[in-house]
Amino acid sequence: MTEDQKHIWEREKRAVRQLRDGLDKPVDRRVVGVVAALRLIGIHTDASCGGHVDRAISPYVAFSSPQSRGLRRRADEDGDPRFRRRFLRRAAQQNAQELQRLLPYLDKFYRARAVPPRQRLIVQGFVVIGHRLTAQSADLVHVVSKDERHELVDVQRQEFDAFAEFLKAKFFGTKDGTPPRAA
Repeated sequence: MTEDQKHIWEREKRAVRQLRDGLDKPVDRRVVGVVAALRLIGIHTDASCGGHVDRAISPYVAFSSPQSRGLRRRADEDGDPRFRRRFLRRAAQQNAQELQRLLPYLDKFYRARAVPPRQRLIVQGFVVIGHRLTAQSADLVHVVSKDERHELVDVQRQEFDAFAEFLKAKFFGTKDGTPPRAA
């Protein structure tokens, strides 16, 4: 990476460390990199977790369109079912556009990456509310032993880290973090 690119990357990570979610909690340090990378490519994140072995929670990053929150609020406030449906439909469209921006990156990431299906990152969610980037194996934390859970969450975190590096390289036009060659 060039010095300018490093500066941009560090500035984005600092900005992410200042963010607060809906519960007024900061971004978990374990997902700062992937949240920063997602923001650089234009994904609006609104909650995240680096995973907790003791509480059986896998890493995730939630994202939705900033406009969808206002549209959902207006739908809740409007008494007319026709307007409510219209607001919810617009919220769904806004969130679908966020998903549409992310999926090509996931496709490219896994095109050249052979990992077991349970390790893959997937998107879950309801289009009106938003989406969540998590691991295919996220719900397994509820059924495995604590030792297995520790290993599972570690593997999930590593996949998030690898995706963050991939996004960073795509954003900065580099391959594997090295600057492109001059022609």
